[in-house]
Amino acid sequence: MGTILSVPLSNQLQVPFLNMRSIYEIRERPSRMYSWTAMLTSLVLTEIPWNIFATSLFSLVLYWLVGFDTDRVGYAYLSFGVIFPLYFTTFGLAVAAMSPDAEIAAILYSFLFSFVVTL
Repeated sequence: MGTILSVPLSNQLQVPFLNMRSIYEIRERPSRMYSWTAMLTSLVLTEIPWNIFATSLFSLVLYWLVGFDTDRVGYAYLSFGVIFPLYFTTFGLAVAAMSPDAEIAAILYSFLFSFVVTL
């Protein structure tokens, strides 16, 4: 379920990232006010609380309300609730960073993420 939801969520992240990148390239790079890594770090760090909040809500609904066995809920939450959202967020931003526009970024992300799903 998480892999199915991660593709549209990452595609939604790519459009604001590309807008921020164009602002950075036009305004911030010539002025050398801050670096490219500062922009990328701030974009990833602002996504972490939202990812953890949304996956915590999803984990609550998936495990306790459905009635799954709760002896492995900590490991499942760590892998599917913390690590995997960080993975698809940074993977989506990396694909957007190497793409010229949002349409190509969405196509490339869907193609490259299909390899993650098939494994």
